Amino acid sequence: MSFRKRSEVIGTPSVPGRIPVNTRPINPVPGRGPQGPSAGASGRIPPAGGRIPPSNRTASPQAKEKEDIASIMTNPSVRPSSITSQPTVSTGGSDLDKILLHQGIPLGTSLVIEESGSTDFASVILRSFSSQGVIHNRIDKDQLYSHVIVVGLSSQWAGELPGLYKGSSKEQKKAKILENESKVSVSNLATNGGARNEKDMKIAWRYGLNKKPETQDTNNQTTYEFYNNQFDITQKLVPGPSNQDISFVPLSTDYNQIIQQILLIISNQLRSNPTKIIRLVIPNMLNPSIYNPLCSTPTFILPFVHSLRSILRKYSNNLVLICSLPLDLYPRDTHLTSMIESIMDSVIHLQPFNQEMTSLIEKAYKNEPSKIQQGLVNIIKLPVLSERGLMMIHDGEYAFKNGRKKFEIEEWGIPVEDDSKDDANAQTTKNIEF
Repeated sequence: MSFRKRSEVIGTPSVPGRIPVNTRPINPVPGRGPQGPSAGASGRIPPAGGRIPPSNRTASPQAKEKEDIASIMTNPSVRPSSITSQPTVSTGGSDLDKILLHQGIPLGTSLVIEESGSTDFASVILRSFSSQGVIHNRIDKDQLYSHVIVVGLSSQWAGELPGLYKGSSKEQKKAKILENESKVSVSNLATNGGARNEKDMKIAWRYGLNKKPETQDTNNQTTYEFYNNQFDITQKLVPGPSNQDISFVPLSTDYNQIIQQILLIISNQLRSNPTKIIRLVIPNMLNPSIYNPLCSTPTFILPFVHSLRSILRKYSNNLVLICSLPLDLYPRDTHLTSMIESIMDSVIHLQPFNQEMTSLIEKAYKNEPSKIQQGLVNIIKLPVLSERGLMMIHDGEYAFKNGRKKFEIEEWGIPVEDDSKDDANAQTTKNIEF
């Protein structure tokens, strides 16, 4: 019996000068290359000079994610979330941004707007969301910061987008007067007194009275000044969106065709600007007036929704989704709707008031029609927070009203009808004789 030394590798030639066929040493650690004087710490043989070139090094996923977030934050339509600091975009309504708790909807997430009844208040939110993306493209003439993708509708839908809110008629008149007065012209100098006005201008220039406080204005106005706009639902967006602002994807009974067209548009848009925000809009999802009856089957809608979620995760720094779902056709207690709610990141429910509550509110606010509300906003699921296990369900705490100019969401309180004023007025109108 012969014994080998511990340092001797099995398979080495016993006869000096003879080389065996297989002389590869056994690797003591599985998956690691042979260690030797010429191999580096990772098992690779470095080039001449002893160092691996930086081009061959792969950055960690965490470092790449930080770089992507830093680059997307240069987009003026993006701001960090007030809770999680994730990149967030506006929904086009400041009230909806607040109840979502992020001051908007984080990138890479989705929002489902469920609506009961035959009303279509959800379309107001979807149109404001789309108009917000079009307005962001008009910040800079040389750069496009956003793109809108609409699924299932034609290009006529783009002509119904709301325009910017310019204030009430009184506010617009005051703004025009102030704008005209601020202009230095011969008529203004003559009407206000030429010598006196010139003297006041010299004093203001000497003591810096015309200078605006930089600290307050810069912090309140210039910080994320392009993030959110207020829209007037009674006015149309002028000029209307172009093909560079919005794209339309037709429906098909094969969900793969829809997904492939969405992916193609996203890749083409991000090729020109990697920091562009893509707003995906799906109005009236599964509505029989738009969708084929075959699309309402679980074999279509569940893979379609799962594919949308995978796209959101793939482009988590560029894509955001908002869709609407009619609950009268697909109630919440059905398996299909519950699956959609579990797959999507956030869900809110617009619940219009019944006829009795509507008449009560109209009677209580008959002298203040601007306070009349149309329904409740129930929060079922919030982005990111509900996924982390927080119970964020709020039923009957908020109400919405589709006013003459904008869509508002505020805290809900049952109005109290006060008849004491009417009784007092009725008593005082009678003649009292002694």
